[in-house]
Amino acid sequence: MKYKALAMAALLCMAAAAKTHAFGIGAQFNFCAGGIFAPGASLLISPGDRFHMAFNWYLDFDDENIIGITLDGIPLQLPLSSFRAGSLNFTLGIGAYINVVIKEENDYSGGLRIPVGFNLLLGQKNAFEIFTHVAPSFGVTMLPKMGLSTPFFPIALGARLWFR
Repeated sequence: MKYKALAMAALLCMAAAAKTHAFGIGAQFNFCAGGIFAPGASLLISPGDRFHMAFNWYLDFDDENIIGITLDGIPLQLPLSSFRAGSLNFTLGIGAYINVVIKEENDYSGGLRIPVGFNLLLGQKNAFEIFTHVAPSFGVTMLPKMGLSTPFFPIALGARLWFR
């Protein structure tokens, strides 16, 4: 019951922010290189132009499921090219991740990520976005034992619809 109340409060805050700022929702296709190489998908919710949240799912080749959440702030967005239909931009940000690896003995980890990528904003008021990024990620494994996790490099290709 407590989780439902927290989820409702979060949705209300995001809906309120959508009235004063941009709000985006989309999906992305993921690959992860490094400690694992796993295809996956994400649901994206962006309560603002410079803050992105993704709910991730990866399927490893050893039949391990990896479920995670990423939170990224994108303070740097440099226009590379502008044209009548939109603009192409370079993006650089900083964020955090939390992952749960579901297998015989579950593994919990979290840490820092640095998303670097490009986005193509299209339409009136940049209502549609196509993007790609790689996010070098460094963190710690918390359970079953504490230690540094192997750095990995999530790669994403996605699209987002903006409500401004």
